[in-house]
Amino acid sequence: MTPKPITSGMDAMLVRMPRTELPDDLLLRHCLAISGTPPTRPPVKARLEAALGPELARRLVSSLTATGRN
Repeated sequence: MTPKPITSGMDAMLVRMPRTELPDDLLLRHCLAISGTPPTRPPVKARLEAALGPELARRLVSSLTATGRN
């Protein structure tokens, strides 16, 4: 079957929803959705800071989020 060209608009791709969450909160929510981790665990920020220290944890989250790449 040969692919057909797109002849109509793709409005769904043009709509952008405003971001109201902080990047590290969004990253945490996505990780929890994948892993199914119960919410009784300490927040990922606290676990990262305990494992890496506050400065390195902040730099890691910053580099993994879109706002940190500016």
